[in-house]
Amino acid sequence: MIKKLFALLAGGASAPAPAQAPQSPADEALFRQIAEGSKTDPLIGAKLGSKEVFQRLLDGMKTERGVHIESLLVALGALAGYSCQAGLRAQAAAKGMPEKAVFSIVETKDGGKFFFGDQLNKPLVESKYSVWSVAAAGAQDAGCKALPDVMEIFTHASRTVGSAEFGKPRTSPEHAPHDMPINYLKSLWPALLPTIQRFCPNPEHWPILLGLSIQQTIVAGKGTIDPCTGLRLVMEAAVPMSKVKLA
Repeated sequence: MIKKLFALLAGGASAPAPAQAPQSPADEALFRQIAEGSKTDPLIGAKLGSKEVFQRLLDGMKTERGVHIESLLVALGALAGYSCQAGLRAQAAAKGMPEKAVFSIVETKDGGKFFFGDQLNKPLVESKYSVWSVAAAGAQDAGCKALPDVMEIFTHASRTVGSAEFGKPRTSPEHAPHDMPINYLKSLWPALLPTIQRFCPNPEHWPILLGLSIQQTIVAGKGTIDPCTGLRLVMEAAVPMSKVKLA
């Protein structure tokens, strides 16, 4: 399923398209409009890009039985969580800063490397437009009355680093995704990053774009999955995936 989805998102190629892939005249016109519109609305790229990512994943994950909403939410959660790290890393690299300047790095006995820190938490859960803030707003709009305890999710992620339980969404069998967050992340991040970069040249806006895609998914899927449950699934994927190292 993931290989098929990757192929669809990457345009059928065996490798992701380069960030500066040739654009059609329509695309060129769209991105000129985004560049102009960003002068009055800095988040216009994130807003329009969120719709593009949402639709591409919706189309890519559709089967004869429809779209498995739990899998879509977990995939987006994984992407959004990791985008916080990737965006922060890109900003640091542009300033010539090493990763240890922005992350607290934890290495496990088996050689794994995980990233923590206050700067990473800001786009994930603390800022006005954090993944949590944007996704939670969508859940509340969809009818969620009691938001999940995101700090407990953080505690669980920290406690399970390096174990088989790390990054495994805790949910009932009826709401289990078709795959694990790390597998969605490894396949979908390289396929979607060029699109995210085109809509949001500023890496600070990557988590916002994906947070808005999550918001759309929670609202669209409220008839299938309780929005509070959907939000919890998102954060069960987002929090641990914000900490993993990708090649």
